Amino acid sequence: MTKVFSLMILSLMAILMLGAMSASTTAIAGKIYNADYSDTIPGANVTVNCNENIQTTMSLSDGAYSVTYDGTVCNQDSLLTVYAVKGSLSGSNTGIIHDNLVEGWNVGIANVSLIPEFGLFLGALTILSALVIFFVVRKK
Repeated sequence: MTKVFSLMILSLMAILMLGAMSASTTAIAGKIYNADYSDTIPGANVTVNCNENIQTTMSLSDGAYSVTYDGTVCNQDSLLTVYAVKGSLSGSNTGIIHDNLVEGWNVGIANVSLIPEFGLFLGALTILSALVIFFVVRKK
């Protein structure tokens, strides 16, 4: 229920933000969440790529982010990719720009969940632990 409510609030924010823009502007917005979408993550570094045009921003205190593009650079049916990083957490998501979602405005929404990255040492330790457990269980 909170995800639906958050998406509705985010959409309303995007619509209100778009009221000040011309029809040739594309707005991309979303929220940065933890791995299970139970909480938002403020202060994440967010990189948005739309048609090889890259913009960066940071997520706000409620996890929300937004960027705008010229409508000729990032337009209807363009593929967008959003990357987010905060500390050892990272994640990405893709979306498509929708034309005329709100009477002539191009809008893209992409929420991203951040998951912990395994370093080389932790990855090797995980694999080694799995092998040891496999052989211990196999002997019994």
